[in-house]
Amino acid sequence: MTGMERVPMGPPWSVDLIADLHAGVLPPEVAAQLRPRVEADAEAREILQALDATLADLEALPPIPMPDHVAARIDAALAAEARPGIAPVVSLNDARKRRNRRLGMGGAGVLVAAAAAFGIVLAMSPGAQQKSNDTAQPPAATSSGSAQAPPLALKRDELGSAVGEVLKAQNYGPLETSDRLAGCLKGGGITSSGNPLGISPVNLEGRDAVMAILPAGLGQYRLVVLDPDTCGPDKPQGVLADTTIKAR
Repeated sequence: MTGMERVPMGPPWSVDLIADLHAGVLPPEVAAQLRPRVEADAEAREILQALDATLADLEALPPIPMPDHVAARIDAALAAEARPGIAPVVSLNDARKRRNRRLGMGGAGVLVAAAAAFGIVLAMSPGAQQKSNDTAQPPAATSSGSAQAPPLALKRDELGSAVGEVLKAQNYGPLETSDRLAGCLKGGGITSSGNPLGISPVNLEGRDAVMAILPAGLGQYRLVVLDPDTCGPDKPQGVLADTTIKAR
């Protein structure tokens, strides 16, 4: 801060500026001069009231625990980030603390401002909602990884070498869907909640297969390799490999 910040002229003021004022992120000297002018303007005051109402609604919500599979994926990403040569993270514990801070209520002001401002913009723009409905299209289904790239070639005793690449992917390959994966895991007596941390087609000792990485407790991965041609709810023979390793 230089102490010489200019107070934005208005009205009108942008929704972003009013949201920043509401969230308390403007320099104190700017906020002190801007707030009485904003509150004296009917349209700006309406936006501030909407932000207050949104904040009250969010604060009234009960705590929502993070799903286990989401936490596991974040832990996996942090573990990969903490590996030497990838990023200057001191330790996995420090990275997890940083994750918790980012997911905490410290960013609630920004979230509230964005949520309320978006609703206000739609309300103040005639036809905006209809335009949004007309133009919004569901994203096309895609699979992670290159369809043209050959699958990873693995040996049974070297499955851990593929963890880094498979964690980056969500490519079900010939299994196609998460429901098919769940059926194949059930056939092998393997229980797992949520989506895999990573999944990708592989070649296991000359045999086309699909490798899934599942959460297996703190600091561990369960590596499962499935034969898409033979696996299923009642087909345990479709599990080609199943091992648990420590996350690096």
